[in-house]
Amino acid sequence: MKHYFYARTLAAGLLLLTFVNCSEESTGNGDGTSGNPIVPGEQVLRSFEDRYPEATQVVWDIEEGYYVADFAINSQMASAWFGTNGEWRQGKIPASYHGEIEPVVSEAFAHTAYAKWEIKEAYTLNRRELMSVYAISVTNKEILSNLYFTRYGDLIKVIDDVHYRIDVPITIPSALLSVVNKLFASVEIVDMTIIDVINSEISVGLVEEEIYLTAIFDKNYAWIVSFWNLTQQTLPPVVWNGFQASAYSGHTLSRIRKMQTATASTYLFYLIKDNKTMIAEFNSLGQLTSIVSRNHIMAKYLFLR
Repeated sequence: MKHYFYARTLAAGLLLLTFVNCSEESTGNGDGTSGNPIVPGEQVLRSFEDRYPEATQVVWDIEEGYYVADFAINSQMASAWFGTNGEWRQGKIPASYHGEIEPVVSEAFAHTAYAKWEIKEAYTLNRRELMSVYAISVTNKEILSNLYFTRYGDLIKVIDDVHYRIDVPITIPSALLSVVNKLFASVEIVDMTIIDVINSEISVGLVEEEIYLTAIFDKNYAWIVSFWNLTQQTLPPVVWNGFQASAYSGHTLSRIRKMQTATASTYLFYLIKDNKTMIAEFNSLGQLTSIVSRNHIMAKYLFLR
């Protein structure tokens, strides 16, 4: 299944992970400088040793309320996050881009705007209660960006201006989790993002039967709208034929999504012309209903990665 993605480029930064070469647990200040040693409690140490028995060169730090272990495994750098009670929350494990990244992810990456950038590293991000994702760090020598993919090749987000530590564990509120499980059958949660700080609207990335979708909820966890990633093959033929017969079929097509609200289902064709993105919206009969730009009131939803 092929997915076509175009990602934005923002500010510049450099990811630097520094590991201290020592056999005993010690720590830095999270910025590459030395500091007073941090020794986690027995529960944390036991949990770490049980999960990563081959780890060496362990360096402990405390970040965002978590104990974070940076360590070497198979001569490569890795990280793991633990709660103060020893609960494992997340692990960042290095992966060979050409050997361990799923082929469908490599194919999806090849169709992004970052495909010609230099690959700095690739890793698997395993999370408690969330689907594991693949991350690919790329640079054009001025900017370092992280691209995150599901195992099915869906690009779920891009983080530009990468700094020392960007992969913080995600906690899904139990009330939101309950709503998600009622609305969607057999889903795995992939990501959660606050998309509107003022109104506290939340975007939740999900995989349902191998199809990636984004669901938007209000501050009270009431569902607003959902978007499914589609391809020409998974799109209803009548909708594809309607698009092909429209005046916009000659534009570069970067993405197709199905939008589901409480009242209707429509299909969105993400088009690029003269370096500008627009969305052509078609109904279930294949009829063009609107053209949406980034200035549209729904843009905060429609242009979500």
